[in-house]
Amino acid sequence: MSDENRANLERQDWIRAAYTVFTHEGVDRVRVLTLAEKLGITRGSFYWHFKNRDELLQALIEVWQQKNTGELLAACASSKDFTDRMLAIADCWTNENLFDPALDTAMRNWGNHDAKIGQLVHEEDQKRLSAFQHMFEEHGCKFTEAIIRARVFYFTQVGYYALELGEDLAQRLKLYRDYFFVFTGEQIDECRFQQYLAKTLPKNSE
Repeated sequence: MSDENRANLERQDWIRAAYTVFTHEGVDRVRVLTLAEKLGITRGSFYWHFKNRDELLQALIEVWQQKNTGELLAACASSKDFTDRMLAIADCWTNENLFDPALDTAMRNWGNHDAKIGQLVHEEDQKRLSAFQHMFEEHGCKFTEAIIRARVFYFTQVGYYALELGEDLAQRLKLYRDYFFVFTGEQIDECRFQQYLAKTLPKNSE
């Protein structure tokens, strides 16, 4: 491989290509030859950036942890205000640049036939649930209530992705007023809700 080609193809290019294949075709299709063909480059160039396929798969796992779990935990800690936190989490649920449901689904599918990955998925789920529980406790919910609200909040979203309902962004967000009530037992301030919609929805969706 020429020095020019090595310079033009970085480690992150391989990870992005693997990400696309992983989320669309599953982990079994994340192969060095497959990725090289998609990138239009020799397979040997892969080894300038990775020791082997396992190292690439580990990089994908880290992307998933940092992006999906990391963004949710950041949203939970993003403000002292409970409504702000809930809206920040709503941003994660509806913005694939923050939380990618296809990436989560691919990890769960992988975990269904790999016990080590299945355990890792379980651990990340527990981190997310713990953060949601802590958020509800800080808002004044008692311990058991906080656990249940965290589960309902999280399991509803996981189920939403599993069912692939296909709602567009406007449809989803305009229901969030009622979701907020179901998840929290409280009415969201209407002025803040309208401000959130105005900020989040495309102009032609209003």
